Amino acid sequence: MTGPQYDDHDVPPPPEDDWQPSDDAFPPGPFPDGPGDRLPVARRDGGQRGSAGSGSGGSGGGGGGKGGSFNGKRKRDSDSEGGGESRSGGEGFERVPPQDLAAEQSVLGGMLLSKDAIADVVEVLKPHDYYRPAHELVHSAILDLYARGEPADPITVASELTKRGELARVGGASYLHTLVNSVPTAANAEYYAEIVHERAVLRRLVEAGTRIAGMGYAAEGDVDEIVNAAQAEIYAVTEQRTSEDYAPLADIMEGALDEIEAIGSRQGQMSGVPTGFADLDALTNGLHPGQMIVIAARPAMGKCLSSDTTITDAATGERITIADFVRRGQDGEHLEVHTLDDRWQLSAVQPSDFIDNGRRAVLKLTTQLGRSITATPNHPFRTLRGWVPLEELQPGDRIAVARDLQAGASAELPSALVALTGYLLGDGCISRGTPDLTAFSAAIRRDADRWARQLSLRPEHSMARPCRDRGCPDFDRAEHQHPSLVRFSSAVRGGNPLVARLRELGLWGTTSHTKFVPEVFFRLSEPQIALFLSRLYATDGWASVSEPGNQPQIGYCSVSERLARDVAHLLLRLGIVAKVVRRTVAYQGERRPAFQVLVHDIDQIRTFAARVGIFSKEAQLAEVLATFGERVGRPNLDLVPSEVWELILAEKGELSWAEVSARTGRPRSHNWHVGQAVSRHRLMELAKALDSRALLDLASSDVQWDAVESVVPAGEEQVYDLTVDGTHNFVANDIVVHNSTLALDFSRACSITNGLPSVIFSLEMGRNEIAMRLLSAEARVALHHMRSGQMTDDDWTRVARRMPDVTAAPLYIDDSPNLSMMEIRAKCRRLKQRADLKLVVIDYLQLMQSGGSRRAENRQQEVSDMSRNLKLLAKELEVPVIALSQLNRGPEQRTDKKPMVSDLRESGSIEQDADMVILLHREDAYEKESPRAGEADLIVAKHRNGPTATITVAFQGHYSRFVDMTRE
Repeated sequence: MTGPQYDDHDVPPPPEDDWQPSDDAFPPGPFPDGPGDRLPVARRDGGQRGSAGSGSGGSGGGGGGKGGSFNGKRKRDSDSEGGGESRSGGEGFERVPPQDLAAEQSVLGGMLLSKDAIADVVEVLKPHDYYRPAHELVHSAILDLYARGEPADPITVASELTKRGELARVGGASYLHTLVNSVPTAANAEYYAEIVHERAVLRRLVEAGTRIAGMGYAAEGDVDEIVNAAQAEIYAVTEQRTSEDYAPLADIMEGALDEIEAIGSRQGQMSGVPTGFADLDALTNGLHPGQMIVIAARPAMGKCLSSDTTITDAATGERITIADFVRRGQDGEHLEVHTLDDRWQLSAVQPSDFIDNGRRAVLKLTTQLGRSITATPNHPFRTLRGWVPLEELQPGDRIAVARDLQAGASAELPSALVALTGYLLGDGCISRGTPDLTAFSAAIRRDADRWARQLSLRPEHSMARPCRDRGCPDFDRAEHQHPSLVRFSSAVRGGNPLVARLRELGLWGTTSHTKFVPEVFFRLSEPQIALFLSRLYATDGWASVSEPGNQPQIGYCSVSERLARDVAHLLLRLGIVAKVVRRTVAYQGERRPAFQVLVHDIDQIRTFAARVGIFSKEAQLAEVLATFGERVGRPNLDLVPSEVWELILAEKGELSWAEVSARTGRPRSHNWHVGQAVSRHRLMELAKALDSRALLDLASSDVQWDAVESVVPAGEEQVYDLTVDGTHNFVANDIVVHNSTLALDFSRACSITNGLPSVIFSLEMGRNEIAMRLLSAEARVALHHMRSGQMTDDDWTRVARRMPDVTAAPLYIDDSPNLSMMEIRAKCRRLKQRADLKLVVIDYLQLMQSGGSRRAENRQQEVSDMSRNLKLLAKELEVPVIALSQLNRGPEQRTDKKPMVSDLRESGSIEQDADMVILLHREDAYEKESPRAGEADLIVAKHRNGPTATITVAFQGHYSRFVDMTRE
């Protein structure tokens, strides 16, 4: 069967027949499997497999058409259409891959002419069926316009391709008009599409035959395995062919009767996939093929932060405790948080939910930079490998903290007040009488006088009594300078205007131990923040180079811990990371605590000099900068954890380290210290040498990897949480924090207990964390013992006893970040072919992305589309699909706290698509003294094929599992 034929010279080919997708077209995730995984499957396989006598690569290295094996290029179409054979590389003859370019052009021309033709073609043809890559791009653009309800003609398609930067690749707008002119009639578009599809199937068959021939000649492995692999190759081709989706009722009834007889022959035995819960299995008879099961609960069932945790409003710069943040958010106020995206950049977003979770036991985390946060034990923190609960973090683990926390400005104060406040918080007395400042240099005196007059103040000077105690922090400068006392009296009647301002700011009456940065200062613009800091550092700040060690340092010291932490946060607002250190100093014969705010990294010091500076100490700062010049510093805090080498090695691929070194301009023998933590500078070098977007994102990220110093119990506190759609994290106390064990128990019952293949797509937990939880549940060893290294001999014995069964279980785990529906569908299809997949678990629905170029109008519509696609996936593969989902705040508003189906978040279509909805409720999650502690209700709120019920199970949190109430 052939389509209409045209002379090749009548239709100018696109200029990029050698085109291959660039890395930019396929954004990588944080940990790709390798460079090849960025190409579409059809082309990736082609780049890795050789061809034996077919296609354009000959026997030496790959041939075939679209979807076949390639040696890096396609033959020019002008050569391909010649129909003859040519010699390549001195070996054998090439044969032209099956294709019909004229039919391809006629299909596209018909689609550009008729909307009805698009509807006909889409049922037959997929974009990857085209032989010429340019035609695939045109087809995809037409489909996207059609899906959006927009017209598809040469003008609109050209505009769409221009937006994508692909118009030149297809040959320009003129080629689109050529396609229209070349089609005999749009009415035959479906017929032409069948021709193109058949050629695509033939090309895949040629490719499969090539691989089968290669298997035969290689003769590697058992013959039965080779035959099985060959059969799988042919099956992979045949399953792509279009089949009828309808059947007459007579045929359907025959199959239905067969199934009824099969069920009767089991004599009451369960027919579906077991859940591991006897009562639930009795109610549902197991989970059945084609079912979509939704398991829903409130976010985290209690993972949250203590009430005094501070959050920076990204829109205004205001610092708000999470307790007030939740209260104001529930009242409808517009508030924004900083959130970390999948490219490690911070951005502003409005939370979708504000949660009060009552009083709970909490732990306090402290880091090397001096940051701290108090949260429930199960609250996750971001590590390079994924999210890890607080209770599982160990000293030395590195977590993501903010490195640059930019925010909008919502306040402005007189510059004179900003500057004088900086001086007075450093060396001023503002607790009684008239405000005064101890000035240790003439420059400070003159500057303070200038600002004072702008506030209608009269500065009065007198000699200050210098400190002669060697334990005094001011002893050294007192020996070399003559301090002056500057008293700020009012120059007008009606009271001291400075005192009035200090009262408004809440500072009047504070002592050196209780001073703090007023809240309004966090809402100032960056220039005013810099003005404040430059005057504060003029008092008790310094710039120096330590000896020995030649270590640069910018520092500020205060006996007020709150003031020191406030200063560190203001520096972070300007992109400067500081470490807060507690010291003890000798003062008047006794040791007293003091808090230093230190900046050691030379790059950070350069930023400090450019954006802040130290008034009156410019020479000291200039000397530090001159000591290091343009040299790259050697940071000991701003390092990317050693786990990054997994990504580096994957990106390096087959390159040798000598080649990598040469690309960076270093000697080929350079030692990269593989396996050690990496500086951002070195990681940037590697990113550029390997042309890796994933490494580039890490090297230029908005986070720093701060080491955990301690995690200790902190009693019980009132706790709160936020929900952030999409990224599901936010910055609190300048640390990145996150906002589902039942599904794991279903997978355990399916694969470990009953040996049935299942797969878990985890968009929240990492694969190692899931594996550890599964082993903890199976061996009945406390999870925190595993994480903390406190396992007893008895624990090890139980682990060793269960390890063979767990290891042998046909359970697959995929923790790829930002999985789209398209990727999940493709992976499930492969597992169905290879392992006869019986169960799919997705954790969880709100973290998924729809994928593709078509964007939903809103998040609710996107979740609806994904829910519908999951149901279609269950029907196509004939497996039950379990999707975890979140509930909204509805349960918290009710007296009994029990969830309802209407509480499903973001989309009511989840309920419509689901065959079964199971709502998880734990009374002790809301009432600590509940008599039902350790129990959980599985509320089967919807059951399309049977009754609903509430089933009580036992929750063993220390083992991260749910079990039957009757089980020991």
